[in-house]
Amino acid sequence: MNQPKIHNLQRGGVRRRGGFSLIELVVVVGVIISLISLVLAVSTLLIQANESRQLEAAFANLNTAVQEYEQAIGRPLTYQDRSEQGVRGAYDIPYNIDFGINGLEGFYGFNGAGEACNCGSNSDSHGWEKSIVRLFQLLARTESAEEVVAKLDPSLFVPVKLANGLALPNNQALTTLVDPWGAAIGVVMPGRKWRDSDLGNLDIDSDGTIRTSMEIKLGVCRNGQPLFVSSGPDGDIGCLDCAGGSSARFEATIDNVYSYTPENQ
Repeated sequence: MNQPKIHNLQRGGVRRRGGFSLIELVVVVGVIISLISLVLAVSTLLIQANESRQLEAAFANLNTAVQEYEQAIGRPLTYQDRSEQGVRGAYDIPYNIDFGINGLEGFYGFNGAGEACNCGSNSDSHGWEKSIVRLFQLLARTESAEEVVAKLDPSLFVPVKLANGLALPNNQALTTLVDPWGAAIGVVMPGRKWRDSDLGNLDIDSDGTIRTSMEIKLGVCRNGQPLFVSSGPDGDIGCLDCAGGSSARFEATIDNVYSYTPENQ
C-alpha cells in the first residue's frame, strides 16, 4: 500500500503567510493617510473656489442693483463724509446713520465700535458696516433694483440686531449682507465732486471726487462707483491707513476681497 506523502513544513516546505509584516502595515497606513490628505486638500480647494464664486456673484449683483437704482433716480448715489456733516438730509447715505434707533451701538456679530479702525484724524464714528444696510433700504425703493437684490444668495442675508443680540425695537427690520465667511460686507462710497474751494483742505481723486475717510481706510473708489469690500477668510477688514502700512491693522487688509481693484492698490 502506498503511504501518503507528508510534507515537512519546517524543512523545505511552503509556509502559508498568516498576515502582514510590520513594514507592509506601515506602507498601507502611509498610503491611506496620503489619500486622505489629498481628498482634504481637493475638498478645501473646491470649497474656497465656491466661496470665491459666491462672493463674485454677490458683488456683480450689488453693482447691477446700484446701477438700476441710479438709473431710476436719474443721478449717482451721494454719500455724506465727515467733512460735510453740516448738511442734513442732502445725502442718500448720511454720516452717523442711526436708523432712528436710540442707543444703536453696533450690530450683533460685528465689531462693537462699528469702525474699520479708530486711528488718527481719520476716525469715522458712523460705522462702515451701516452703509450697506442703508444701501439696501434705498435699493428696496426701486422695483428694478429690488429684483436684482432678490437674486443674491439668501444665505448671505443677515437680520440686524442690537449690540447685545436683541431684536430691534418696535418690530423694526433691517437687513445686512455678509460674505461666505460670515463677516459683514462693507461699501465704500465715493465722495462728492471736488470744488476749487476744497484746495488745500481736501484731497481730490482721479475721478474728480473728494477722498473720503472711508476711502482712506478701505480703498479708493474708481470712476465715482461704490466699492464693495469683504474682509476675506480672516474676518478682519483692517485699515489701510494704520501706522503707515506697517501695523497688524494694515496687514489684515492683505486678504480683503474687492468688487474691483481700488485706485490706491
